[in-house]
Amino acid sequence: MTGESDVSLSQLYQGCEALWRDTKYAVMARNYAHVRELSASLRQARGDEQALRAWLYRLKCVEQEPMTLPALRNTAYHLLGYWKDRLPPEERQRLAQRALDDPAGVIEELGDRVRRDGLVYLATSYVFRDEPWNEAVFRYQGSVYRMTVDAQEAFAAGDPSKVFIRIQSLGDEPGRAT
Repeated sequence: MTGESDVSLSQLYQGCEALWRDTKYAVMARNYAHVRELSASLRQARGDEQALRAWLYRLKCVEQEPMTLPALRNTAYHLLGYWKDRLPPEERQRLAQRALDDPAGVIEELGDRVRRDGLVYLATSYVFRDEPWNEAVFRYQGSVYRMTVDAQEAFAAGDPSKVFIRIQSLGDEPGRAT
């Protein structure tokens, strides 16, 4: 495996799961069908390094796709579900109505709320960040790790096996990963 030599297959899978947690809504903003596809293929890839590399390659391909208005609307509505019990009904209604015409604005506003309210599950979501989907922080056997993914060489060669994966220990930092 590319990266640290003591990386186990189960550690790689944990890193992929963390990256999926962080990219799921950004994927949804492109096409909901990709959410079902990538979720299922990640589960199927468990225990198979080449399948996990192919999954990462596919995820990075989806990242290149444009966001669409219908997909952004769907994503905004899904994200609003997290505020079902946190917002007054009139505020939820305002955001739901706004999602019809300005779903990206609703997602941005919800990102501000995530940062302000500290919704841990959504705090690292790429749907709220304009950054490449290159890393995820995760906990594995009591320690915290960062997985970094680079697919440039894989794209150039059209070969998922060339996805570069680096997993590095960040030590035992309890507040760093969920």
